[in-house]
Amino acid sequence: MNDVAGIQERRSEAEAKEAAGDKRRAAGGGSPRLSAILPFLAVLVPLCMLAGDGWLNWRAAWSSAAEALARDAAAVAEFGERTLGGYVVAAGRMNDRLRGLSDDAIRESEGALHTELQTLVADLSQSDVAFVIDRQGVPLLATSIYPVPRTGSLADRDYFQGLVNSPSSAIYVSQQFVGRFDNRFLFAIARPRHSTGNLLPESNKFDGVVSISVNPDSVAEGMRELMAPGITLALVKEDGHLLARTSGQTGQSPPIAPSSPFHDLAARGVVGAVYSSTTAEEGSESLIAIRRLDGFPIYAVSLRPRAAIVGGWRREMVGHLAFGLPATLALLALSLRIRADQRRLQRAHAALGVKADRDADRLVRAERFGLVGTFEYDIRTGINHRSPEYMRVQGLPAQPAIESHADWARRLHPDDRERAESGLREAISDTSGITDYSQTYRVVAPDGTMRWIAARATIERGPDGKALMMRGAHVDVTPLRTSQVALAESDARLRLAQEAVGIGTWEWHPASRAFNWSAKMIELWGFDPSDGQPVLEDIVARLHPKDRFRVRREMAVAHRSGSLRTEFRILRPKPGGAPLNFWVVVKARLLPPEGGPGAQLLGVAYDITPRKIAEQEAELLAREVEHRAKNALSVVLGLLRITAAETQAEFLETLEARIKALAGTMTLLGNHRWAGARLDELLRHELNPFTAVPQGQRSRLDLAGTDVMLPPDVAEPLSMALHELTTNAVKYGALSVPAGRLEVSWRWEDGMLVLTWREIGAPPRDGAPDTPRFGTFLIDQTICARLDGAIERHWEASGLVCEIRLPLDRA
Repeated sequence: MNDVAGIQERRSEAEAKEAAGDKRRAAGGGSPRLSAILPFLAVLVPLCMLAGDGWLNWRAAWSSAAEALARDAAAVAEFGERTLGGYVVAAGRMNDRLRGLSDDAIRESEGALHTELQTLVADLSQSDVAFVIDRQGVPLLATSIYPVPRTGSLADRDYFQGLVNSPSSAIYVSQQFVGRFDNRFLFAIARPRHSTGNLLPESNKFDGVVSISVNPDSVAEGMRELMAPGITLALVKEDGHLLARTSGQTGQSPPIAPSSPFHDLAARGVVGAVYSSTTAEEGSESLIAIRRLDGFPIYAVSLRPRAAIVGGWRREMVGHLAFGLPATLALLALSLRIRADQRRLQRAHAALGVKADRDADRLVRAERFGLVGTFEYDIRTGINHRSPEYMRVQGLPAQPAIESHADWARRLHPDDRERAESGLREAISDTSGITDYSQTYRVVAPDGTMRWIAARATIERGPDGKALMMRGAHVDVTPLRTSQVALAESDARLRLAQEAVGIGTWEWHPASRAFNWSAKMIELWGFDPSDGQPVLEDIVARLHPKDRFRVRREMAVAHRSGSLRTEFRILRPKPGGAPLNFWVVVKARLLPPEGGPGAQLLGVAYDITPRKIAEQEAELLAREVEHRAKNALSVVLGLLRITAAETQAEFLETLEARIKALAGTMTLLGNHRWAGARLDELLRHELNPFTAVPQGQRSRLDLAGTDVMLPPDVAEPLSMALHELTTNAVKYGALSVPAGRLEVSWRWEDGMLVLTWREIGAPPRDGAPDTPRFGTFLIDQTICARLDGAIERHWEASGLVCEIRLPLDRA
């Protein structure tokens, strides 16, 4: 619209020619001065660019080094969390194994416990030795020494002293120390013993320590796999004492100097930072990145010497200078050539003056008579002079015309007529004082088409303020308005689609700390859209406490990086109950990307709670499958050891049948997602060949009982016992003859599951077998030893009656 106003400000031909002459004279007068200083600029500008390039490369070198060190520190922190977390788990398992044992009981069973603890910590490749220490500091057990010496004391170790003074601590990471049995440098992961059998008074909370000693060189070997060339990685306690580093060590390393920024950052609990400092080991200034390990008072450290960073920058600048200096000399030669050419062009410049005047005249006419229709409205007489372009914009023949106000009013769209006419009357009234008129409205062309018109004009007024003349232009803005309507409709459809699929949109203005949320976004957070926009304090309060700090940090980073993608939990209030935990994913972009005072984050958010629940269920299921697979392999190995037969064929047949029974049980457990197996399904699987009933005959199998879901740890061994009972019935009992039948019933009695196995029509037998078969032994071992149950057998005239009692929770 400003372009239209500029076009209507007509200039005379004399003014246009004078302006063109001024331009020509300025160009001609300035050329000698420019050509004189051009060689100087040809040298100065490239040198300035080289200096600026050097400065930018200098900053980029340090920024790149800082980013790389921060990534390395994060990787080492993740490695440290996994490694130290394994030690914490192992220490907990050791404590759980010794739960309820007194110090005397541990000493009496030292040999067996020594072997067990070796197995518990066998997977910890970096650990040297694990100790169990009594409350006086005397070792009770050690994984690498048997019997453990009891003459010495470990009460002087810092981890022992720390846990004595704070027995409620969950874990303690010690400083480096020299092992008393092999003189190697170690550090320890220790935790207090709990639930012992020493029967200490309630006032004495401390009852000894479980400690795992770790070889720093082994930990450093793991960190070296993460290390880039020229980088040193380390794990350092928050008090500055070194635990392990990739550069190795020949003696006990001194702690970080008190003047180092590390101590201030650690004291403030900073999660991650990058700073410069002089290191005690290298003795030179280095760039250092630190990252705090989650759950441990330890920082992962990565450092690179300043000399290495400066050396890389110098190598980079050598290439720039190799190109820049020759280019500067080439520019100097070129500028000298240009100065000579400039003098030659000055002589030809005068000949171009006439042509330039003609071109300036064409430009003025193009501005005056372009695609914009002009008009002159004499308010005193009511006469309107219309240009051809004006008439064409109105949909009329493109020829000059004189119209009245009524002609213009008749073309107005009925819905806009009153507004447009009242706007014009207000603008030209004697009391309004308006001199700049603008209005947008619709007109209907003679062919019935509708066009949007943007009218702009200047109103000339007399000394008394009366409007005399209006001069302006009309521009057809129909395509623009059509695009605006289409864009608005598209935006409305987009919002409807987002709300239909549960996507909320939001805006965040960092400068004013103000949010603008859609209704769906407000609902997603658990607020009532009718209450308006929520305040920042209420929004932050609904973030899960464990996610608040991370989300705030990511929002701050997004203001610099230009994008945000994160997942976190929110707590929606529940009337009369605890808040509900929901997972949401948030994505956003910074507009404009370069930030600035007016920048804003535009983003979306949607609920991913079902996905998170599915992921957790899948992880639990995977762990259960892994556990069951290991158990199944253990059972198969046990079957291989205990299966006995007189021939190889009999051995294979017996073993195959038992493995098939186990496989069938695993299938039933899998059908119930490893939550257990139903007892009736287990029986039907074992007795499947006898479930079919020939036409006209009575079923050979009768199952009766309530629904019972067996836990996986019960279903597997019970299936093996039922398999052996079925095998014996098929070989020697009721199922070995066509007329034999089997009745199996189960019930609850005094908190026990009672299963009765009754064979009817078995071959006559005079009491129990003289020599118990191996299957009978396997059944007894399974029911009594593995399931802590009981079994009774009665050989009646009709066949075996077996009653099995299992201590099973009724669920």
